[in-house]
Formats: sequence, structure tokens, C-alpha cells
Amino acid sequence: MEVCPTEVLLAPAERIWLLLTDPRKLAQWTGLKLVEGPACAMSAGDHLVLGAFGLRITFDVLDMRPPRELTLDVRLPFGVTNHEQIQITPIDAHSSRVTFN
Repeated sequence: MEVCPTEVLLAPAERIWLLLTDPRKLAQWTGLKLVEGPACAMSAGDHLVLGAFGLRITFDVLDMRPPRELTLDVRLPFGVTNHEQIQITPIDAHSSRVTFN
């Protein structure tokens, strides 16, 4: 069985894209510390590390289709790795549907 969590956010797709692809904004949004990452918006091939309490989450950016799709390999603590494809679908000027595959 495959489960694809979906959430409707009260933000335009471009704002969500910015929060997901700017390392500093992503760290602030998630409440984690930026350990390693590019100084500007991420692009395909980039590597990002966020952390808290001695644990690290590593993101490898595999593909990007701004502002609609982001594909990542995410390495979580304890050896867990997720292949994530995040799709952002505008609903209207003020809201978007975000789906994690």
C-alpha cells in the first residue's frame, strides 16, 4: 500500500516553493538548525544538512521543476532514507495543495 500525504496550505505555490528551496527559510520553517547547505536557493545536485539535538537530516536534491515539483533523497537518523517527490499544486491565488510521494 502506498500512502501519499496531502495537505492544503493557505499560501501561494511560489511561497511554498521558496520555503522548501531556500536553506535558511527551510531551517526556520522546520525549527531545525542549518548545519550545511548552499548560500542561495537550492538547485539540483545540492546537498543540505539540518539538525537538532545532535541528530541530522540530510537532503540530496535530485530534480527540481519550479515551482511545482521537488525530488529529494532524505536521510533521517537511525539509517532511514526516504525518496521524496513533493508536488505543489495551486488551488487559487492564496492556497495550494502539497503532496508527498
